[in-house]
This record gives sequence, C-alpha cells and structure tokens, in this order.
Amino acid sequence: MLGVLLVALIAFGAYGYQSLAGGSVRSAAEYRERVAETRAAGERALSDLEPIPATSGGSLDETSSSCVDDFGFDDTGVIRDEPTYEWTLEFPSADAYHAAVEKLRATWTDRDLSVKRVPAPGPGESGAGLRGISTTDENGIELYLTPDWYSGEPVLRVTGGCIRHEYSYEDLGRAE
Repeated sequence: MLGVLLVALIAFGAYGYQSLAGGSVRSAAEYRERVAETRAAGERALSDLEPIPATSGGSLDETSSSCVDDFGFDDTGVIRDEPTYEWTLEFPSADAYHAAVEKLRATWTDRDLSVKRVPAPGPGESGAGLRGISTTDENGIELYLTPDWYSGEPVLRVTGGCIRHEYSYEDLGRAE
C-alpha cells in the first residue's frame, strides 16, 4: 500500500512540475502573439544600441533542450516552444562594443529593468575580453547582449520563455 502511494505521489509531482515548467496551455494565436512580442523586444534593444552595429540574423529559433515534455504529460495537440531571436552584431572595435554595452545598460536601467553583468570569457575562449549584460523586460522576455558561446562574436539574444501551446497547422503554412 505504501509503495502504491509513493508511486502515485511521484507521478502527481512529475505532472505538476511539467505543467508549471511550461505554464498553462495557450492558444496558437496567443503563442504567435508571444513570438511577435519577443521579436519586438529584440528590435527595440537593437534600436537602443549606440554605436549602431552592422547586424545580421534576426531569425526565429523555437527549439530548446530545456523546453520539452520529458514525461509525455502534454495532451494531444499541445506542444512546447521557446521563441528565441538572435542577431549577430559587428562593431568596429572591442571599445565600440563595450560602449554599446554600457549605453544599453543605462537605457535598460532608465526603464527600471534589473540589469545583470555577464562576465567576459577568459583568455583563450571565444569572445575573450567581451563582457555582456542581460535583463528581463516588463513582459518577462529575457534579453542578452553577450559574445556568442561558440563564435565569440557579439550577439543580441532574446527569448520569450518556454510556452505550452496548441499546435496549429497554419503556423507551418498548411491548411488543416
């Protein structure tokens, strides 16, 4: 009897954790709205950069290894995505990049956002010497101005968080 109770308690806890990890299930339209909010937050941060860098990217990536239904508790027609945009930035020098970091830090602080400093990678690592910053905006969207983990090039990365939502064939450009 105690074993059955223990198994039930573990299953209930896992179900609750999964639901909390992605939040409530949103409609496909609500998810598309969050994607648009995420992109707009990134574009606002880009426009706040000074000196203005050359940019490339801005493509949407919705996959994340931390935003999955590990236990299979999501209902049929419900998926999890994490809308993330990333722009690669090109500054004329490391000093210009650091000036842009400080200008963006001041802009975010003026908006009453809590800004965290991201330490520069160490010598011999990609992006060595390029410190960064991060914040979460008024809509819960996370923004990072840091060197890329792999290339070391400065990037602006914006993520809307892990979202459970209804699947829509319209999102793939197909009719249901």
